Amino acid sequence: MRQSAQRPLLGIMVTELNRELPFASSDFYKHLTYHGAKEGLEVFVFSPNRIDWQQGLVRGYSYAFEKKEWIMKLFPLPSLIYDRCFFSNKRSYQQYRHHVSKLREMPHIRFLGYGLSGKWEVGQILQKDHDLHLYLPETSLLTGRLQLKRWLETRSDIFLKPQGGSQGRGALHLHHLRTTEGNETFHIKGRDAHNRSIEHQFHHFDACWSWLRTTIGTRPYLIQVYLTLHSSQGMAYDVRSLVQKNGQGLWESTGMAVRIGKPGSITSNLHGGGTAEEVSQFLTKEFGAARAAALIETLRSLSSRIPHVLETHHGRLAELGIDLGIDADGRVWILEVNSKPGRTIFARMHNDKASTKAIANPIHYAGFLLHKKLS
Repeated sequence: MRQSAQRPLLGIMVTELNRELPFASSDFYKHLTYHGAKEGLEVFVFSPNRIDWQQGLVRGYSYAFEKKEWIMKLFPLPSLIYDRCFFSNKRSYQQYRHHVSKLREMPHIRFLGYGLSGKWEVGQILQKDHDLHLYLPETSLLTGRLQLKRWLETRSDIFLKPQGGSQGRGALHLHHLRTTEGNETFHIKGRDAHNRSIEHQFHHFDACWSWLRTTIGTRPYLIQVYLTLHSSQGMAYDVRSLVQKNGQGLWESTGMAVRIGKPGSITSNLHGGGTAEEVSQFLTKEFGAARAAALIETLRSLSSRIPHVLETHHGRLAELGIDLGIDADGRVWILEVNSKPGRTIFARMHNDKASTKAIANPIHYAGFLLHKKLS
């Protein structure tokens, strides 16, 4: 049965899961449905591989507040799409690529934003901007054994991370120790592809490389200088800055928070057991009030600059999660930029204002797109 759309449709596009309710983040989408109704939008969740292209219909799920449950219906193709597709590997991406490309080519459908490519491509765009390239750590694509060996000849620590990973999965710290007697130790610490902690030690480079090749497999990886991003207590930490477009189509800062890794972790990701703290309070404790104020100004300036640089080269974006590091000397670094950010950090901090704003802004921006003709 075809769903008649009395209100404009906003489709939340997701990757399908093999379970009764076939998508994650249902609480987030329930809140989006609530804010959508206030904006005059009907919100539903759909997977692009459930589209009937001949009839122009898609099987999706809408949340019925009176029944407190998700209900499956047939919908016309939405006029607005909020892309929340996450691909765990290349094979997963291939299953959806055709349908997503087809949706992007349809003139009557607008995406709130187009997902960024991998970390390497994002870094290359940011490098083009004179104001940003000084904040970017030296990074290369990992090409092979000889390249890794050359990096270790001039530095004792390097950082390895997957080109398309998230939540700290697959991130590795490699420490190289050479004794005066000529003996070598290669110590690897980090997380595997399933976000489990791993730690290994090797006494020969070839054994270390062999393990890395087996662990990494065919996934593209980046090799990066290792930054000492630890608190005075020895905990890994960074600053997550969430920037979003609002109901006027303008970028604004939704909020910032410090993410602190659990003891012994090389990353600060909440999914790896990390915690969250308020930025000013944490940085004042680490650097003193005056230095903290200057650091926060730099964090805000970078958070304001990055969206415009990326949009200039990439195309429309709706929101960005920007991860910024501060090393032991108080130097700020741009670590990663994510076009499909999470927003649980504000709920963890019980910051209701930022938490509500983080959820409502995509809806407000959808309303802006609906009433303004944009490419």
